[in-house]
Amino acid sequence: MTDTGPPPPTHTSADGGVTVVDGNGAPVVRLTVEALRLPARELAELVTWTAREAADAVRAAEAHESRSAADALAELKNLRDGLRQEGLQAVIDRKRAEYGADEDELPPDDPRSMARMGLADQIPTAGLDAAIRILERFQPRPGTPAELVPVTGRATGPDETVTVESTGEYPIAGVLLGIHARELGPEALGKEISETAAKAIADLKERQRAQVDGLGLPLTMEQVDGLPGEMDAYGDKVRGQYEYLRRQHDEIIRRLHGK
Repeated sequence: MTDTGPPPPTHTSADGGVTVVDGNGAPVVRLTVEALRLPARELAELVTWTAREAADAVRAAEAHESRSAADALAELKNLRDGLRQEGLQAVIDRKRAEYGADEDELPPDDPRSMARMGLADQIPTAGLDAAIRILERFQPRPGTPAELVPVTGRATGPDETVTVESTGEYPIAGVLLGIHARELGPEALGKEISETAAKAIADLKERQRAQVDGLGLPLTMEQVDGLPGEMDAYGDKVRGQYEYLRRQHDEIIRRLHGK
């Protein structure tokens, strides 16, 4: 049985007439027969606000303390430099103190303590170097604007009965419905709004791509598209280093026990 993960979040308007699935990703809009009894303008507003509420609800549910790329870069550099200059055990002790951990000290003759000492001067930092290089490539060059001017994606359905706007904040930021849109029926109209929203999101991404490429950043959007493969390769390196450390730890334990 394949694990497909949790279903996308669903948000329904207070009157039950509009439901938006995956409001902060690729929204799917579902309408009831009762919703189509509203005037076209009111229905468009109801879809818009329900879609916005759906996006807000997803972000609120996923809210957690986030850190900027600059913070992550500084932390990785501190970790790498600490490993090189002080060793693994000193880094562990410092981090434990920073987080207020009260773990009891291991006895000097405990194999786990001696294994740490054996690893301290030999732990590889190539993986950290690779992560740091990738983050450094994303840092803005001197004179680069700190913020981009917001852009809006826009798309109109084939029959020009539905128009959807998309922004970086809301996948469905605005909906306009023609006077004959409701004649499509709830299922067909919901499908057309969803498909038009997907086109508006694609239009937004293209506009953002062009905007970013014009800033002279270290990476163009075309290069960013290749980053997943680069990160996969980096993951393979990290897994290889983990296996190296595990084998080294096991070997140290084996020697300590004279096996």
